Amino acid sequence: MPFPYTRVLVIGATSGIGEALASRFVEEGADVIVVGRRKEKLEEFVHKHGRDKSTAIPFDITELEKIPNFATNITSTYEDLDCILINSGIQRSVDFTKPETIDMDMIETEFKTNYLSYIALTKAFLPFLQRKQQESALML
Repeated sequence: MPFPYTRVLVIGATSGIGEALASRFVEEGADVIVVGRRKEKLEEFVHKHGRDKSTAIPFDITELEKIPNFATNITSTYEDLDCILINSGIQRSVDFTKPETIDMDMIETEFKTNYLSYIALTKAFLPFLQRKQQESALML
């Protein structure tokens, strides 16, 4: 079955599964917008796949208050966007047998990255996708 989407936004594309899926989407013929915190990793992706098939946009999804403007800028610049993959994530080790070692700031960052940002991104992008006449997707 061919990949049905032509312009894909991959949030969390600087390494791992997100980077691999972004590469696969390019192979399937989609134009891909890669998003992540590490600008140099995003630029490596664009260099590897070409500016004609990929675009890099640095963004930190833990800055929740900036997500609505980020989504507005993306959707106004790329009106043909038809697929969004939210794939950012972090995991830190926490030893609950030693409560004095638990870093609440680290846990807060993990929750922002892995949970709250997904809700904020979905809220920001879903109305755009719902207005589209053709098939579109929001993948988490």
